[in-house]
Amino acid sequence: MLALTLAAAIVAESALVRSGLSSILGTSTHIKVVMEGTPGEAKAFRAEGVDVVVCDVADGTPGAVALENAPKGIPILALVGSKDRTREMVRAGARGVLTRDAAGERLCAASIAVAAGLCTLDDQTLAGLVSPKSGSPSADVLTPREHEVLELLAEGLSNKLIALRLEISEHTAKFHVNSILDKLEADTRTDAVVRAARSGMLTI
Repeated sequence: MLALTLAAAIVAESALVRSGLSSILGTSTHIKVVMEGTPGEAKAFRAEGVDVVVCDVADGTPGAVALENAPKGIPILALVGSKDRTREMVRAGARGVLTRDAAGERLCAASIAVAAGLCTLDDQTLAGLVSPKSGSPSADVLTPREHEVLELLAEGLSNKLIALRLEISEHTAKFHVNSILDKLEADTRTDAVVRAARSGMLTI
């Protein structure tokens, strides 16, 4: 059961952004900020006693990279500059995604909802996330390395096994998988394989 006052950790590269987020969350009687730090410092954050991580994702930083240092097992609310990054953040593991210009009340409410195990998205980002898929992608949409990863996805390999097979890091394998999902507009690994097969990019 969620405590009456939840503990929030703030992750942002900018000290000014961290201060601003702390002030906004502090306006809620149900939220107490217990940790603040940069993405690098977040590696040392304790997971114990933290109910939600509010992470400001720097523009241009891949979602998987931005969220990888957050305390494991703690739901993440990602703040992004563009609603177009919603799908990427969800795939990277964020439980909620808001744009940075969201109202303070919305930010507080979303933090509480995410801490309670709910998924939270802006109406406009939700609309984009569930919009109908476009036509079949062409083979040249993927890089040669992504084609290799795609073939291993078709074999049902995990990120760890893909990394071992291609002699790359597991983090790099995860980055390639997320890129494939994004380029093929697929919601899951299986969906990516099916869409690739239907477009002739893959024979299974």
